[in-house]
Amino acid sequence: MGEGNMKGQDPLSPPQKRGRRNWKWFLIGTVIILAGLVLYRGWGFTQKRSGAQRAARIEIPVQTTPAIHKPLTYSIKVTGDIMPLMQVDLFPKVSGYLERMDANIGDIVKQGQVIAQIERTDYLQKVREIEAKVAQVRAQLSELETGTRTEELRQAEETVRQAQSRFENAKLQRERIEALYKREVISKKERDVTDMEYTVAEAQLASSQQQLKLLQLGARQEVREASQAKLKEMEAILEQQRNHLKDTRIIAPFQGEISRKYVDAGAFVSPSSPSTPLVSLVHTETLKIVANVLEKDIPLLKAGMKARVRVESYPERVFEGGVEKINAALDLSTRTLQAEIYIPNANRSLKPGMFANVEVVLLEKPEALVVPREAILEAGNEMFVFVVKGKQATRKPINIGYEQGRMVEVLKGLNVGDEVVIKGQQLIKDGSTVRVVEGS
Repeated sequence: MGEGNMKGQDPLSPPQKRGRRNWKWFLIGTVIILAGLVLYRGWGFTQKRSGAQRAARIEIPVQTTPAIHKPLTYSIKVTGDIMPLMQVDLFPKVSGYLERMDANIGDIVKQGQVIAQIERTDYLQKVREIEAKVAQVRAQLSELETGTRTEELRQAEETVRQAQSRFENAKLQRERIEALYKREVISKKERDVTDMEYTVAEAQLASSQQQLKLLQLGARQEVREASQAKLKEMEAILEQQRNHLKDTRIIAPFQGEISRKYVDAGAFVSPSSPSTPLVSLVHTETLKIVANVLEKDIPLLKAGMKARVRVESYPERVFEGGVEKINAALDLSTRTLQAEIYIPNANRSLKPGMFANVEVVLLEKPEALVVPREAILEAGNEMFVFVVKGKQATRKPINIGYEQGRMVEVLKGLNVGDEVVIKGQQLIKDGSTVRVVEGS
């Protein structure tokens, strides 16, 4: 009986039964958690794909305009001060009191016109003195070059004959005395006197003959050359004094207008430093503006190109000018090239010192493909636009050329009629769905 009861009892104890039940629930919980994670990830993927599909279906509003052909004018606009074509301060070249002033501020003077006169009496007197000295030296040189006069030559010949006669007499006398001395008729002293007279007569004959020879030959070459040099020196001094006399007149070097007057008649003026100018003269019939041209525009700039000039004093007028001179080298500090623009100003409406705006047309194309500047975007070194076809925006890289106002030339990447986005392009990307709306 005891053995039958033992066979009917559960071999596991109560603690063991509870452990088995806990393990079963742990496994069931783990399976449920894993299944939840799988279902969540699948739901998230489905949501992302449906979100992308919804985003693809959203139409972004944009405004477009077609790429068109139109004439293109490329010009540069610069500013600058209007300056006279020529400007000079006139200084005196000689010292003296200002006798008169023949010009005042605002007067128009011609080239070569006398503007002022310095007192000239002293300079005129010096010219006359030197002229007299030149005449004297010239006469002396002429006498040397002409030769000895006939009367002087006749007198010299007569002197030679007389000397020859005296010499022959002295010679005969010497021979006679020598014979008497040898016979001891006369003393040695008498013979010595006769010898001395012979020597003197011989010397006089030689001297007279030499003088005659010189007169016959004329002046020596070195004497004539010295006289010629003296004449040239005096003529140079005369020319200098005449220039000083000429410089007492202050002459206008070109036609222009007196812009400033510094002294009045009666003032003492001098070229010595520091010197005060008499007047300032400016040429205003033609004016100029110095324009600084950027390095990229230099290949297009040519002398003779037309320029349009505007000033605040005449806001409704456009003054025509032209590029006259172009510098040969760039300014290293600004990397620009200076060009001079000349403006005809016959009626003198424009004044030196006015501030001007200048436009120079560098290039004209009768037909160029252009788009508005705001259609063009940049990414690094690439420029591009968005072209709309249907409801899709496509990104297209482009190469650009010149600009005119807000229009930019497109050299490559577009065709005429392509609809380019001009508003809303910052919100789209390549392939975006767009909706074209009318501009405000």
